[in-house]
Amino acid sequence: MAATAGAGAAAATQEPERGPAELAPQTGQAERATPAVPDADQASPDDAIAEPGLDTMAEAPEAPAMEGRYPDACPDRRPSRSEPCSDDPDPCGLNSGYPGDEYCLLPPPPGEGIQIHFGPKDYNDPEEVAKYLLQPGEEFNDYAIAHIPTTEEHWYRYVKISMRPGSHHLINRVIEGSPPEGFTRGGCEADSIGGFPGTQNLITESPPQGIPAPENVGFGRRLPAGGSLCQNYHRYNVTEEPALSEIWYNVWFMDQEEITQRSSGVMIMAGPFRGVAPGARESLTRTATVQGEGRILSLFGHRHAATERFAVWLNDDLIYDSWDWVESVVFNYDSITMNPPPAPEMKTDGAVSGPLPIKAGDRVKVQCDINNTTDRTLRFANDLYGGEMCILFGGTVGTSIR
Repeated sequence: MAATAGAGAAAATQEPERGPAELAPQTGQAERATPAVPDADQASPDDAIAEPGLDTMAEAPEAPAMEGRYPDACPDRRPSRSEPCSDDPDPCGLNSGYPGDEYCLLPPPPGEGIQIHFGPKDYNDPEEVAKYLLQPGEEFNDYAIAHIPTTEEHWYRYVKISMRPGSHHLINRVIEGSPPEGFTRGGCEADSIGGFPGTQNLITESPPQGIPAPENVGFGRRLPAGGSLCQNYHRYNVTEEPALSEIWYNVWFMDQEEITQRSSGVMIMAGPFRGVAPGARESLTRTATVQGEGRILSLFGHRHAATERFAVWLNDDLIYDSWDWVESVVFNYDSITMNPPPAPEMKTDGAVSGPLPIKAGDRVKVQCDINNTTDRTLRFANDLYGGEMCILFGGTVGTSIR
């Protein structure tokens, strides 16, 4: 997904239905044979961000009362961001010697939640650190295992995920057992029993501020007992020094009885399935038809470096417009989030604001404007500069969009 832990998308969801969903009847340029999504960038619809975030936000409405706020929640309603909301250069006292110590999260107090950590257990042990190093110029899309430190089933309403710079996307699922921790390029051979939101941004917080909009109260998610986290982790290092790959998940518990709503996912793929020729410009489009009545909770567009614009229309209305592939913005649609309005003439990120109702027969159109400045054909691949992807993720309630 994007460079910095993306998109990117999802906290207000119940435990997801796993596996790639079939797309709803669709029309548009990408309406040809749709290949299976490679495991590297594959996620179930619920892996998208259900209560997303925005880095370029208009002045938001006054936040609700702080009651119920979590200690690691940020003060504004941005579900995703590229930099921490704290100015502490090392909140965990890591002193690792590598860029990104400021992204570390302090864990929840015992009994209130857990932290899942993927990264070195001892920064003073060169052999341990070497397992997570990315050398200058390297780019990898790997699978990785992290153990979940709980032996009891829990439910949660708030999660915050933070990754060191150089993270492009993170997709994950909870699996049974405790395989060895660390990178495993062969994938994870185990059944899925749960999962956390996927992201394409360095920091994802759901719901923003730890406070759901009034209409989103009651969303929650199950954390199975024990098990491990199987992560698909796309990372890169464009610096001249080695960089650490590291992820922190803070998961705050809630009572199961508080869960009264369930969300479903958005996943629309527009390719490129035939490739974009060297030096060519092409607009990939795909349109999905809504099958039921509900509302859209959040959207974010996943793409790579050649996509200059990722736009989404609901029928004839532009509802999502993103111009920065590195931080592919996530937008929430609810009663307490004010999004910057779309301004395509200014080429700035924007979206409509307020709850976004949908009904059967509505059309959701995705468009990716690709400019291939390379000397190679850009195909559907996990390669930031040598491949492309145009996939819309998000969350809905009452229906799904696929």
